[in-house]
Amino acid sequence: MQRMKQILLDDGSATGNIKRAIDFQYMKTLRFNLKPLNAWPGNRIEGNNSKYMVLINLTIMALNAFTLSSSYHYMKTNWESLTFYELGHMYIIVLMTLCCLTRLFLTLPQSTKFINVGELFLTKMHLIYFKDASEHAMETYRKVNFFCHLFTVYLTGQMLAGMALFNLNPMWSNYSSGKFKQRILYNTTYEHSLYLSMPPLKIYTHFNAYVVGCIINWFLSYLCSICFCMLDLLLSLIIFNVWGHLKILLNDLASFPLPANDIVVSMDDRYASVSAEMYSEDELKLISQRLRDCIDYHRLIMDFTDKVSGAYGSMLFVYYGFHQVSGCLLLLECSQMSEKLKDAVYDVPWQCMDTKNRKMVAMFLYNVQEPIHLKALGVLMLESLLWLRC
Repeated sequence: MQRMKQILLDDGSATGNIKRAIDFQYMKTLRFNLKPLNAWPGNRIEGNNSKYMVLINLTIMALNAFTLSSSYHYMKTNWESLTFYELGHMYIIVLMTLCCLTRLFLTLPQSTKFINVGELFLTKMHLIYFKDASEHAMETYRKVNFFCHLFTVYLTGQMLAGMALFNLNPMWSNYSSGKFKQRILYNTTYEHSLYLSMPPLKIYTHFNAYVVGCIINWFLSYLCSICFCMLDLLLSLIIFNVWGHLKILLNDLASFPLPANDIVVSMDDRYASVSAEMYSEDELKLISQRLRDCIDYHRLIMDFTDKVSGAYGSMLFVYYGFHQVSGCLLLLECSQMSEKLKDAVYDVPWQCMDTKNRKMVAMFLYNVQEPIHLKALGVLMLESLLWLRC
């Protein structure tokens, strides 16, 4: 119990023994998950410049390209036999694979923007390097660091749970339908989380080949999961720290000191009388330096956010597009589910009822003629709006 509490709640910032950003536990979790993609930006900091890094990237990209082409070939070959929901599943898989490919291009060793921004964050812009500036900076650092730790635990758990449910669901379906009792299926096929076209393996009818297909699906699912979730986590940690920098800057401006002595300068004429408290000569020097510090700090934050936008801009653009299209597909699938209500209501044994109950069935049948839609402001159906935007 104590160990679990330490994993969930101890971010390491309270002890004060951590001097580098990469030594936090949540950073180690992020590094562990980004290493298989060769997307950890701290490799040069740690001196891990392996000559096989490019080979790792090319291998991962080749696996994603194989998934994309194989899924498309399976969908094209079995177009007439796939149900509407299976087609929707295949479309989303293809879109996710395309999204992963664009992210992998971002993390190539030749992509200096991504690596430089990551190194800048890990070595200079993390709040650990600004915590001693003031008491408020220390408080902000601890709050942000604790939230980063919790968010990492949450997102990692969500990623593992999603990956497990994605792959275990078809396995359970195969088990519950008794397909594991036979070594070879003749009148049916095994369900898979990823439908890939691999004719030599016969993963849809032969049990041994099915096991190999399951292992491949689990591995490809893990690569896709870390490509989505862990790169998002890195960007989220950067954003949380930028928010912390802005909080520190706002506090510095809000706590700007007033003049220590009441030196009042009055200006009188026939029309107005103006008085104002003024800083002394010594105070003006300190105020001038403090203003420069705030301006430099703001410029530092702005320069860093510009570099982050330049490095992650293409990834975010593709990501937004993916959510638009996948949102269309999911909403369309929901609306198609409501279409089945018409047949279900009509199949009710109304012919066995009296006139009163037949009228109720007729009214019910009339009400289900309109599909269930999600509407924007009660005016435009949301799937129609999304299709227009897509």
